[in-house]
Amino acid sequence: MARNKFRGPELIREIDEALDKGLARFLILTQGKLSKNAPIKTGRFASSWLISKGSPIAGKAAERSPGTSRVAIEKYSGKIALDSNWWIQNNLDYAERVCFVPKWSKGGRGGSGWFTKIANNLDKDAERAFDFFLRKVK
Repeated sequence: MARNKFRGPELIREIDEALDKGLARFLILTQGKLSKNAPIKTGRFASSWLISKGSPIAGKAAERSPGTSRVAIEKYSGKIALDSNWWIQNNLDYAERVCFVPKWSKGGRGGSGWFTKIANNLDKDAERAFDFFLRKVK
């Protein structure tokens, strides 16, 4: 009779990798959702959603050339791992108003409740992102 070899350390490594990949997927997809649904005229607001590790990045916002309307999402340059606090932020002076005050976002692509809709679905989005990779661990 063959005995199954204990795979504890290997299994833990696979789970850790799946959690890291799930977090990366969740952060990147959420950043994209915020950018895609943001009410924009010039694209600066939509381009100013940033991912940061450990703490928010103070004062940084997307640099835009005058007359540019193309949305350009800044990708996080480091490795995303489940080892710290993570932030998705927008540092423009008017970002909070656009997210929470309906008159500032009316007529935008996401409608007046665009930010609240995204925020209210974060738990489901996180579950889908993590499940996608955890299901592959055998």
